[in-house]
Amino acid sequence: MKKIVIRIISVGMLTASTSGAATDTAEQFFTGDTRLACEAILCLSSSQRPDECSASLSRYFNITRLKWSNTVKARRSFLNMCPTAKDVSANMPQLVEDIVNGAGRCDADYLNRTQRVQLKRKVCKGWDNSFMSSSCNTETYYGIKNSLPDHCAAYWSNNYTDVAAKYIGTMEQNGRWVPNKDFVSEQARWEQTHPPKQEEYPWLKR
Repeated sequence: MKKIVIRIISVGMLTASTSGAATDTAEQFFTGDTRLACEAILCLSSSQRPDECSASLSRYFNITRLKWSNTVKARRSFLNMCPTAKDVSANMPQLVEDIVNGAGRCDADYLNRTQRVQLKRKVCKGWDNSFMSSSCNTETYYGIKNSLPDHCAAYWSNNYTDVAAKYIGTMEQNGRWVPNKDFVSEQARWEQTHPPKQEEYPWLKR
């Protein structure tokens, strides 16, 4: 459904209606930064990035400032050069807002780099001299968080976007984010290397 919506808005986003001397109406393509802004909105709304997206994405991601908040403002101003970006009736301002806060910060690679969290687990090494007890200690390690930052949840759930990644495995066992297209194969590979744990010492429960 989202892909259909993106195709529909793309038709009107890159063209403008102009009235000539006659009563008929003609359509012409936007040019310059106006066109690049419209193309950037379309390209950043989809997980598919054809070569035609190169110019607009380069223009967009090259907009940087010392503070992230200023980068967001500058990128928002650029995208708003596309006339369709201001169409409140189609909720396009919200799309622009979700893009400037999420694009480039919500793909699998970025999430795997930035969503690391500290975890703890109990590690036991054999039995000691006391019956039915073991020598254990708490070990600290790191995993990748399996929940999304708010800006990513908003970006992925926008009605006009078709961008997402999926989490494979568990936080405790080397889980990570992968692109949607790789989910089935990566999940199968994870399951092969992390078979279900067999219950240890079931006789203790009798």
